[in-house]
Amino acid sequence: MNRQIYFFCGTTAELIKLAPIIKRFKEQKIPFKFITSGQTKIRFEDLEEYTGHIKIYHSFPEKENKSSIINFIFWFIKTLGQAIFLFRSEFLGLNKSNSYFIIHGDTVSSLIGALLARFYGLKIVHVESGLRSFNFLEPFPEEICRFIIIRLSDILFAPNDWAISNLKGLGGEKVNTGQNTVVESVFWVLSRKTRFKAIVGRKYYILTMHRQEHVLFRSKWTREMLEFVIKNSPLDLYCVLVMHHWTKKFLNSLNITDFQRKRLLVVERLPYIEFINLMRRCEYYVGDGCSNQEEAYVMGIPYIALRNLTERVEGLNKNVVISFEDTSRIKDFLVKYLKYRKSSLKPTASPSEIIIDYLVSNKK
Repeated sequence: MNRQIYFFCGTTAELIKLAPIIKRFKEQKIPFKFITSGQTKIRFEDLEEYTGHIKIYHSFPEKENKSSIINFIFWFIKTLGQAIFLFRSEFLGLNKSNSYFIIHGDTVSSLIGALLARFYGLKIVHVESGLRSFNFLEPFPEEICRFIIIRLSDILFAPNDWAISNLKGLGGEKVNTGQNTVVESVFWVLSRKTRFKAIVGRKYYILTMHRQEHVLFRSKWTREMLEFVIKNSPLDLYCVLVMHHWTKKFLNSLNITDFQRKRLLVVERLPYIEFINLMRRCEYYVGDGCSNQEEAYVMGIPYIALRNLTERVEGLNKNVVISFEDTSRIKDFLVKYLKYRKSSLKPTASPSEIIIDYLVSNKK
């Protein structure tokens, strides 16, 4: 009977948080197989300096239409069906009690991976478990995915006490890793000797608006928020707008002055090293998602989330502010952002080491 370890991954964001674990697997010469779902094009080159080359065991075709919910659903059903058929002979021959199927977070890809592993009775390992907003519409569909995944998983690695408490009453082995693995990825970038030239030669802030529950279902509000932030930010700051494919339709229709538009610098999504270096130099960060909340917390950067809920607790009541769609709250942050700047964290516990030690010690 065979024993195998699998990673099932669909986005670069997942890879960034799995990278410290992959690095330790390689250091300990523990073999694994890496499967990509095709949800997005994963930028392996962003982390190759850190993880080394990752050999892909199997890649499903990349999802073609990235802006259609209907096509997304069809892709989900098609990919899950293909995976169940493709891996049938391999998974049926595994030692299921000792073969790990590792997924991360709350993406649709992670849900596909969890369902695939559950179908064949493999042991599901969920990294970054226990984060909850407790509202299925924010973030959507991630909160739904996570709700299902944590109920299917056998080993749940949660990043803090709060996340562990959210898993109370559920089955599976629960392990507190003390921090999110993304902390290790950020520290790696910050420790590099090579520095990238600043994109902006003057002071700037970062602005991102890309959440599909906003840009697709609340496009008027999204445009109003983009305009509000740009109009109410300090005049001496440039705005670095990170362009996502969801955001492009808003760019030319923004009702802002020529002066503000001249100070608007639009950049495509950057490689991870460049993005962290962009973040570390910014005055503050305004976003409608909370995935970058943790990086901002590590670096002590003022961060305001243009939403009502967050599934993360890092930085709350410190450098992280939730707007609750209150424009006066947003304006106060933009004017007084310096009071939210905090000292950067120091490396302490290693979440990836805790994860690897636990998985190895459970080896049968």
